[in-house]
Amino acid sequence: MSKALRLVVFLALFSALALSLSTTFAQDSLTIWTKYNSASPQNVQDEWMAALIAEYQADQGVAINNVTRPFDTINVDLNLALLAGGDVPDLSYVDANQLSPFAINGTLMDLTEFVNSAPWKDDLSPSALAACTAPDGQILCIPTVTQGTLMYYWTAAFPEGFDGSLQGLAANTSTEYWFTAKNSELFGFDVFIYPLLSSFGVTFANEDGTANWATPEAVAAIEAIRQLHADNRLPETSLGTGFDFENAFKDGTAGAFVAGSWSYVFLNPITSPDGTEFPADSTAVATALEAGALAFAPPLHNEGGTPRSYINVNGWAIPLDSPNADAAMAFINWHMTTARNVTYAASYGGLPTLNSGLEAEEFKTPYWEGVSAILNEYGAATPPFFDYNSAARKFADVVVDLIQNPDKDILEALTAAQEEYNAEVAAAR
Repeated sequence: MSKALRLVVFLALFSALALSLSTTFAQDSLTIWTKYNSASPQNVQDEWMAALIAEYQADQGVAINNVTRPFDTINVDLNLALLAGGDVPDLSYVDANQLSPFAINGTLMDLTEFVNSAPWKDDLSPSALAACTAPDGQILCIPTVTQGTLMYYWTAAFPEGFDGSLQGLAANTSTEYWFTAKNSELFGFDVFIYPLLSSFGVTFANEDGTANWATPEAVAAIEAIRQLHADNRLPETSLGTGFDFENAFKDGTAGAFVAGSWSYVFLNPITSPDGTEFPADSTAVATALEAGALAFAPPLHNEGGTPRSYINVNGWAIPLDSPNADAAMAFINWHMTTARNVTYAASYGGLPTLNSGLEAEEFKTPYWEGVSAILNEYGAATPPFFDYNSAARKFADVVVDLIQNPDKDILEALTAAQEEYNAEVAAAR
């Protein structure tokens, strides 16, 4: 055999060995992006992720490399990584209400065939699946948990009860603040601004994704929020970054709290206005509820308007250029069992997307029965913005600016922001 031929054979064998090793490595590892810190758990969500990784390694022999991304940028981070063509995960967490950029850019794998042939397909909530479905019919994520918003209130602050309305807040005469809620940033738009303004009749967006928020209804709603701040009815921390606004409810100085179904995970320890202390763990809210110290109300709304619960669905998505799509789908199939879906939902603070999970003991409690009733009655899709994150942040920034500068004209500021956002949409198209 000539030296040249021996070289060709060697290179062929080396290439085959390299391919075999890379395939083996791909089968034995999976890189995912989530917003959960499994390396150094800080809460029950993080602990759930760490336990899931350990279980998958033990059960399937596959190591999971979990890359933790910030909760408020993970969708944007993934979209930018996919557009840049750099390193992308095999699988990623996504929020279903932020799928528009991925659908427009065509950067996520169409999972329609995978879903239709999956053993869990018939058990999957149709509404949850619809949230993961693009306008063209492609299924871009696998829904795992449904979350929504409501109001918690201290019964000591509202002895006659609380109906969730702005006007009903005035019944609270025993705490320093009527209520607390985050008014700023993307989170503030999702859980406070969007639901409240919707009850005034604000629609926010047209079907083509452009904004239509510069309306008399929006002016009336922002005037009401301005007045609440002027009268010191909610803490100044509600306008800040982060989650310090929660402290006013945790220490009993605020009578009500614009909450998420997930809030119990973080809302501890808590003390009622009468000084009763509840556990410094994730059982605090449920314990206070069962003791009668805490109660639920529909999301904050204008009297006479329809309450709106901000509904979002968590999901798993596979990048179009996923280095290991088959392993990603194998993980999803492994994860989408009733028991694992229930564990995830209960740890996250949402409802399972597998219908069989709703019958689990974990969701037959006063807390979840109360949450489910509100989400089922008042749940609504978020505005169909072309770029949800950009529009929501822009609107929230305008609201904060108008509160901090009460002499500014509301309609003028809303119109300027609307025109700016719509110009961005036109340029992007």
